[in-house]
Amino acid sequence: MIIASSQQVILRHLWFNGPLSRSELHHLTGMTPNAVGTEVIQLQRLGLVKELAPKLSSGGRPQIPLILDPSARRILGLSIEPGQVEVAELGLNGQLTLAPIAKSINQESRLVAAATHLAKEHCVRRTLLAAVSVTGLIDHASGNILLSSSAPHHSPLDTSILRKELDDVELIIANDLHAAAGRWAVTHRSELQEDTLLIAFDDGRIGSVMVINGRPNHGCIMGANELGHTRFPVPTDRCFCGEIGCLERIFSRAFLGPTVAETDFTQRLETLDTQDARLMEMLDLLVMAFSNAVNFVRPARLVLASRFMGGNVFADWLTGRLRQSILPQLSERVTIDAWNIKLAGSAESAAWLGLASLLFESWKIYSSAATMVQNPPIV
Repeated sequence: MIIASSQQVILRHLWFNGPLSRSELHHLTGMTPNAVGTEVIQLQRLGLVKELAPKLSSGGRPQIPLILDPSARRILGLSIEPGQVEVAELGLNGQLTLAPIAKSINQESRLVAAATHLAKEHCVRRTLLAAVSVTGLIDHASGNILLSSSAPHHSPLDTSILRKELDDVELIIANDLHAAAGRWAVTHRSELQEDTLLIAFDDGRIGSVMVINGRPNHGCIMGANELGHTRFPVPTDRCFCGEIGCLERIFSRAFLGPTVAETDFTQRLETLDTQDARLMEMLDLLVMAFSNAVNFVRPARLVLASRFMGGNVFADWLTGRLRQSILPQLSERVTIDAWNIKLAGSAESAAWLGLASLLFESWKIYSSAATMVQNPPIV
């Protein structure tokens, strides 16, 4: 489905400011009333926009509010993760219409086939587009997965079967950090104009992405999800990239000890005993890497995205240490946000990426269908 830039402008206004009448859209977009009317008719035909009951009017023609249609079209989200694939579905109002369904996969070579099966099972007539999030590095020219923690012994992964089976809907493939950043972009309008470094981290998983003027930076090392492969001269388990000392091998329960359980890892972070020498060594290296990233790219805003950012003790400690470690001139101007979000199992975030690509053309990291505009202005 090809959405014109003028239609995306209308969709963005309805998402961020709706419900809106045609007259209000005319004033907000600068488009002529006739142009707004024409585009709205087309968006209604596509099942993207619907009318609400007319507003009461003291005179003249009553205003008819418009919203993004929450029921006619849906966005399918898929994730390919280490050991599993997952599917979820999102309405155009941002509400989950299908809670995430995960399927364990033991063979790396079967991940794409399993994801394809899940997609075909849940892709129906109302599916507007499908978005896939994967861990690791993607060839944006083909959509193939070049290197991934999901298949450390079987990379690259050919995604042609997925693209072939879903050739009747637009398909977007991106790494999981771009998916998380897409979710952030459509839920944080007030910060869209700020250069933002989003760092997402979990047990054994760390990545980052730059969002510049509301658009992802695909080219720099920070935008390529490589922060987790910052290496330190410390012994760790070997990373899926083949190296030792990678940051995401440091921030892991395995670093704390071979018998540390997931619940113990979480509890040690939440209670944050500063006398826990091994834990503090891990966190000191984490702070060093994060602060160096901020010093390097100099964002106006740093977003720390993790399920561990929901507790005050760890979140306050981490943001405080980062303030101390960032260059003083930067520390005074960088806003640090804690975003409590689950990184692993990101089919829901993949669906949000699909929504971001509907509102912002620049979020189409890899798309199987032709698109028609380049970098539409953010309004």
